[in-house]
Amino acid sequence: MRGWLLLRAFDIDFECEVVPLRSNDWDRFIADNAPARTVPALRVQNGSASFLLWDSLAIAEFLHEQHPRAGIWPDALDARAAARSITAEMHSGFAALRDSMPMNLRRRYPGFEPQADALFDVRRIETLWEWAGSQWGANGAYLFGDRLCAADVFYAPVASRLRTYGIELDANSQLYVDALLSHPAVREFYRAAEAESWVLPHVELDERG
Repeated sequence: MRGWLLLRAFDIDFECEVVPLRSNDWDRFIADNAPARTVPALRVQNGSASFLLWDSLAIAEFLHEQHPRAGIWPDALDARAAARSITAEMHSGFAALRDSMPMNLRRRYPGFEPQADALFDVRRIETLWEWAGSQWGANGAYLFGDRLCAADVFYAPVASRLRTYGIELDANSQLYVDALLSHPAVREFYRAAEAESWVLPHVELDERG
């Protein structure tokens, strides 16, 4: 989701290959794109040659270098530093939330009770959102104003989890989640997910062992 949004939300042309996880196509993808072993992976055409990037944070920084006017990071120095900080914390942290609430755009689990460590992650995320919004958000719908930036992109999968599992949030956080998941690019990604035919049991809460 993050890699796709880093391109679509900032109007950067690209072609997308969707590869089902844990499939023969996935094995082929890994073989064709070594040493990358994760998605997203971005293959960049450079003249007659090409090169590969993987890891969504590396992709964000590369795209910012290539498209400095796209608005991937905020313009102001302090806002850009803050956006990178909270993005990096998202990128490297919140393992309890990730593990106990796998991303699943097509399902809802009303009555879900988060584990204590996952709820701790949620409260930390709300603190970061409040801090960024109060310092740089002004009256905009997003963390750093009225335009989506990379920090919002990195928290979009979190917002999707909070909706999927019906996690109760403070009023400002809920407004942000609603705005983020209403962004046209995010809605497009949801529509694509809903059109998929395969099911991954490990992200279906009622099928996990």
